[in-house]
Amino acid sequence: MRGSTTDRQRRDVGLTASILLASTILSTPGFAWAQAQGQGAQQAAPTVTQELIVTARRRSENISRVPTAITAFSGEELAERAIRTDSDLQLITPGFTVRQTQGNNNLTYSIRGQTADTFSGSPSAVVAYLNEVPLTVSAASSLFDMESIQVLKGPQGTLFGRNATGGAVLYSSAKPTNDLEASFRMRVGNLELREVEGAINVPIVEDKVLFRGAFNVIERAGYIHDLFNGDEKGIIDRQSGRVSLTLQPTERLTNTSMFQYSHAGGTNTGASYVYNVYPCGATNNGATLNCAAAALFTPQTVNATFGPGSWDRYLAAHPGAYAPGILDYLEEQKRLGPYKTNYVGGSKHQGNDWFLSNVTNFEANDNLTVRNIFGLSRSWYRSEQGGVGAPFGVFLSRNLATGENGNRQLANSVSEELQLQGQSFDNHLTWIIGGYFQDLTVDTSWPQVYFDVSPLLAPTNVTSAYRTQNRTQALYAQGTYDLGDLTSVEGLRFTAGLRYTWERVKFRHIAGSSYFGAPEQSRKFSDPSWEVGLEYQATPEVLTYIKTRGSFRSGGFNGAAPPVNTDAAGGGNRFDSEHTQDIEGGVKFRGEVAGRPATLNVAAFYQWIQDIQRVEFPAVPGGSIAVTVNVPKAKVYGLEIDSSILATSWLELGASGSFVKAKFTDPDVELFGTAFSYGPFPDTPEASGVVYAQATLHDSEDLGQFTLRGEAYAQTHVYFSSSAASLTPGTKLPGYTLLNARLGWDNIGGTNLSAALWGKNLTDKTYFTGGIPLGASLGTNNAAVGEPRTYGLELSAKF
Repeated sequence: MRGSTTDRQRRDVGLTASILLASTILSTPGFAWAQAQGQGAQQAAPTVTQELIVTARRRSENISRVPTAITAFSGEELAERAIRTDSDLQLITPGFTVRQTQGNNNLTYSIRGQTADTFSGSPSAVVAYLNEVPLTVSAASSLFDMESIQVLKGPQGTLFGRNATGGAVLYSSAKPTNDLEASFRMRVGNLELREVEGAINVPIVEDKVLFRGAFNVIERAGYIHDLFNGDEKGIIDRQSGRVSLTLQPTERLTNTSMFQYSHAGGTNTGASYVYNVYPCGATNNGATLNCAAAALFTPQTVNATFGPGSWDRYLAAHPGAYAPGILDYLEEQKRLGPYKTNYVGGSKHQGNDWFLSNVTNFEANDNLTVRNIFGLSRSWYRSEQGGVGAPFGVFLSRNLATGENGNRQLANSVSEELQLQGQSFDNHLTWIIGGYFQDLTVDTSWPQVYFDVSPLLAPTNVTSAYRTQNRTQALYAQGTYDLGDLTSVEGLRFTAGLRYTWERVKFRHIAGSSYFGAPEQSRKFSDPSWEVGLEYQATPEVLTYIKTRGSFRSGGFNGAAPPVNTDAAGGGNRFDSEHTQDIEGGVKFRGEVAGRPATLNVAAFYQWIQDIQRVEFPAVPGGSIAVTVNVPKAKVYGLEIDSSILATSWLELGASGSFVKAKFTDPDVELFGTAFSYGPFPDTPEASGVVYAQATLHDSEDLGQFTLRGEAYAQTHVYFSSSAASLTPGTKLPGYTLLNARLGWDNIGGTNLSAALWGKNLTDKTYFTGGIPLGASLGTNNAAVGEPRTYGLELSAKF
């Protein structure tokens, strides 16, 4: 059980002070210089000089030669920066937001303002891939035995399986190699952290049959204590395993299969912090605010509505309720602090998924490669959630009438992609053509209860249970032509790509649904995605580019809305496709500054979006529903910078930042008879950035290598509601800064053993990672609290 904030601070202060003291002493230039000079250290190759290979254009290229905004990390870099889960990626990738709405087990990616909300029927605006196969899992996962992670920013779709209007995240697991080797890593830390992982690589038949296996097991206690039922929120209990097999019968033919299985347990943090409650009579910019929660869970209004003594009758039936009422509980929440809650309902999370990918490469000749990418996956979870952190039955993920408890989802996907890659016209043209198919079926069940003020009033129970089937087919082609001979400008290249996608979406309510028996609905969507661009390799060190792209994500059906064949303005469940276009220009430099190795990447962009898909929670008789709506127009523009320099032979410095302005330019929508005016733009901090310093303190064969890395991530405020200027005010989350550090000792005493001491959020900063905006329908908004200070020791070995 997590103790009080005071107890926790007392327990943590000693080790935190040690980390900070070590960071201060060991990172001084005098100390590092003395170590290098006094012991004849030979510095390891600094990371700024190591070129990362990426596959943003579906072929292997140096990242500095790819004309697009991309942030990438090798598996080694992920370990150095203590990036253990996908939710950690935000701390090292400015402009990339990992949002938590209902807590740590429900994650959504956001890039350049483009996202998909929890409870949304939308396809994701940022699509994640594992080994080139799209993922269907939205729960948190562990990162282990990775080859690389790449974050592509801006509209995608020309070269990738699923259309995406925001970007793509490419996860690549480590592939089997021709070396017999193994590795093992163990971590222990506060919050009772226990994590072990390992990998083994075996060349069964040299150069012909290669095997790799890896696993990860992690357990950690929660960090939010539920006073209502004694639960701990945020418990992690995950086990994952992966096997890969590469067959290479000839030099030109390679086939790699990977199978991965994961099981997740633990508990959800949920949006456990009551952020605000609207009192009756409140208005905002002329809009009257919903006060349902205040009206039903305040003594004065309850007694006035149901008669004198009614509140006492309610308290007798609900002994855990806060007697002064929900409005007064706001001050009680502040007194309790962020890591204590009164969360009605359970928070147990269970899930498992398996994933299979098979990639075949056949080099038909020196100028033609045939690639086939097959994927098969199944993902299931059951997740108990409480919609409000106050001890009142405003909204729960259960149906009291049927006994159902917890949101459920089952997703099955099969995908197939065939590519031809080659070069033509004396290698002036590099091209790719292909076809893609995916069949995705998702069964979803949301049991819900609203306003449990029994015995005064019967609560509203409803279950949304439905099946969505999405069949995607696409053909695409893209080529890059070297214009040097035609223009006499060496290094000038032109790129053009086109993809046409056909999607069919079927929808029907399944057994258990309150709308079960309604007729099946079906819609078809088809649209192009495209890219046109110029790139100029001005010198071996400098690449400049400008490009324009267009993409879309298909429309569909809202599972919680009445099955009426119209959109939410007409009281139905349909929503339309979203379309986007952008212009991006950039400069990439990789060379020397004042004789020191350095990199600088700058990208500027302007993006237009039509019929942008956003989730909203309009009020309906008895409660609330989540619906995806099409906001007519929006624009997003900004600047992204990434830089590093090897300041001395032992010290690397780096900084990266994202500056984004986003706005709904045509913001008005009507939903079920209620007028919504959208803005400010949610889930998009105007500024975010990372600064870091990494020092090699000592490096010798006798003692090993000491490295120290410190970094700070910061972001400005962000809104977790799309309508904060009208019906959901008070949904602005403050900006924050997090300090992280890692002290590593590699190849201890010349052996293959290594150790590290790491810490995250060293100042124990309280911050919020998202929220659930129920203000427009239920009269209350709730925020998800970020993790407190964590620290630990890591031991690893390579054989």
